[in-house]
Amino acid sequence: MKCLITGAGGFVGGYLLKELKQSYTDFLGIGIQSGPSITEDFELPKSYQSVVCDIRNLNQVRSIIHEFLPDTVFHLAAQPFVPKAVEDPGETLEINVHGTLNLLESLRSLKKKVRFVYISSSDVYGNVPESYLPVTESIVPAPLNPYSSSKYCAEIYCLQYHRWIQDLEIVIARPFNHTGPKQGLNFVIPNFCSQVLEALKRPESERKILVGDLSSSRDFLDVRDVVSAYRILAEKGKSGEIYNICSGKEVIIRDVLGGIIFASGQKIPVEIDSARFRPAEMKRLFGDSRKLKQLGWEPRFELSDTIQDVYDWHRNTAE
Repeated sequence: MKCLITGAGGFVGGYLLKELKQSYTDFLGIGIQSGPSITEDFELPKSYQSVVCDIRNLNQVRSIIHEFLPDTVFHLAAQPFVPKAVEDPGETLEINVHGTLNLLESLRSLKKKVRFVYISSSDVYGNVPESYLPVTESIVPAPLNPYSSSKYCAEIYCLQYHRWIQDLEIVIARPFNHTGPKQGLNFVIPNFCSQVLEALKRPESERKILVGDLSSSRDFLDVRDVVSAYRILAEKGKSGEIYNICSGKEVIIRDVLGGIIFASGQKIPVEIDSARFRPAEMKRLFGDSRKLKQLGWEPRFELSDTIQDVYDWHRNTAE
């Protein structure tokens, strides 16, 4: 069994490869960068190979897929940052939508049965009325920014190809916020950890961290729980279906920051910086994962333990 992972060199890629080691005989990762990636920090399958590929280039994508002949594809590659999407929605569209379409077209021309797990985002839901929380997969998405719009558009293409091409078995994952060691500073928990550690380097009188809106709430998972869900969706997910990947627990961002400061063992003042507020920010979002749990998935990690792991990783990396 052959497995292809797009965006394999990113944050989630290494965790996914570790999760899948016993499930496939051959692995191919594709990504846009030729230099070292965080994937190299993991004990990778011996059969793992990686190639440079820009998924916006149809000829490149088709050539790689036709040579490798995958049985399963996990499509992680994306432009995932909302501020960057707002700044350059065209590039986000090219990567997240056209890149996905190039993969689907390449698999269509393969004329071979393939499982395709598309990694979307809970961000597609937008501002859900409180009466509809926790969010189920039946809620009609209402994207609030170019990033979530691009992910929803790619979902529509995936479902269209599912209906159109019999050999393509397509499952859509909607992961909610997830974190773990090695995640980039563009995401809330690593960013808070980094700020706390930087503050601790300064004299006590000068210690403070700057934050945006702390009153919003999200649903957090450990990345290891998320990749186990991806594996289960590849094995058991029903083609043409969408699955939330979430804890089902609502966590206020202020409490997340409090947990990180607690992990530091110090008292650190917090200052609200209005410049860090995002336009059209979702206030509350947490999900319902009963559909995924029917396939046998259960989260294993508590958020407090994950926060401690992320904080310890950043502290050890900084030393």
